[in-house]
Amino acid sequence: MSGKIDDLQDENVELRVETILNPSEDPEKVKKCLVNVVNGCRPVTKDGHVEATCRGIMSLHHIRVGVRSKSSLGVFRKLLEWNRKGNVTWFLLNKQAAYSGVISLAEHYEESPLGPIRVTITSKSLDTIIEWLLLNRG
Repeated sequence: MSGKIDDLQDENVELRVETILNPSEDPEKVKKCLVNVVNGCRPVTKDGHVEATCRGIMSLHHIRVGVRSKSSLGVFRKLLEWNRKGNVTWFLLNKQAAYSGVISLAEHYEESPLGPIRVTITSKSLDTIIEWLLLNRG
């Protein structure tokens, strides 16, 4: 499996993260939430949202490391499969937890009172990406 991951070029994985910017929220703090969950993205504020797009499997590193427990891995697998359409899948993260650098999956939009962070992964090698994200590292 590691050979497949090593062979993935940056253009084969695109990661998009986005969340709503509520009127009560500081845009810089919301940008920090996105920076805390993905590597190498530069969030921008746009039309009441904060969003970022980046390429490369290592942009998913914080999420891979953050989803550690076996129960979280099971939920993560379920979300990745349920939300999958072809070469695209997505999942939600709790925005407040992300601000503190914690990766906390949200199964439903309502689980994050200020609105969740939506993470969308697009890849021609999506099966390989999903397996890499779910590898149990102890």
